Amino acid sequence: MKTRLQTRRGWRHYWLAMGLLCAVTLALPLGARLVFRRTAHITLPDSIGLTGAGNGDGAGGLTAAVPLDVTPDTAQAVIATLSRRPRYRRTVTVRRTWSGGEQDTPLVVTVSGDWTRVDRTLPDGTTRHAVTDNVTTYLWYGDAGTIVTVPAGAVSADNEQLIPTYEDVLRLPKERIALADYHRIESGIDCIYVETTQEDSRKERYWIGVSTGLLVAAEMLLDDNSIYWMEAAEPEEPPPDAFTLPDGTVLSS
Repeated sequence: MKTRLQTRRGWRHYWLAMGLLCAVTLALPLGARLVFRRTAHITLPDSIGLTGAGNGDGAGGLTAAVPLDVTPDTAQAVIATLSRRPRYRRTVTVRRTWSGGEQDTPLVVTVSGDWTRVDRTLPDGTTRHAVTDNVTTYLWYGDAGTIVTVPAGAVSADNEQLIPTYEDVLRLPKERIALADYHRIESGIDCIYVETTQEDSRKERYWIGVSTGLLVAAEMLLDDNSIYWMEAAEPEEPPPDAFTLPDGTVLSS
């Protein structure tokens, strides 16, 4: 009787262990998705060539003259073939992290030719509007605040967007490019991926959309700690009144 009871208990422990193992196995993907939520949308598959990438009939379409493989040696040549989409609207989220805290800044970015509009939500909930052609900048706050007109000076459209200028990669010494590859992120966007190293223990990572020439995501790390993260939604056609100021002045159609 005792042996039979021990056997029953043994089987009960066995099935209990198996059930626990199954539960843990099913929970792992969800746990990983939660833990790595900030970067899970960046998928880094095996390297593939650029043959056929881009449709060849628009901005950023790659041609047969482009090197087939994206490597640290060829990355600058490949990036130089890209051109930014001239007209679009998209949402951008920037996260800056420091010791003891972090802050997300949502933006709506609209571009039409030389003009860039950035609607930035400030920590207090106020929206800061900036429209610039890199010569003159128009600033106002809220729905219809007083417009301030200032020379753009050294403040570029990328500065207004709080995003790095990926064309800086073209001016780097080649030895500063640590990694370069061709990646398709989770949303299906084909990107050139470049990772650079700086003299101050800083790393910069760029994901540049092949078909649009736009920066899709970027990250900066200091001593391998992320201090800046940026990601952008896919661009869409801007509304017709995007470059009409609150006083009715039309800057660009």
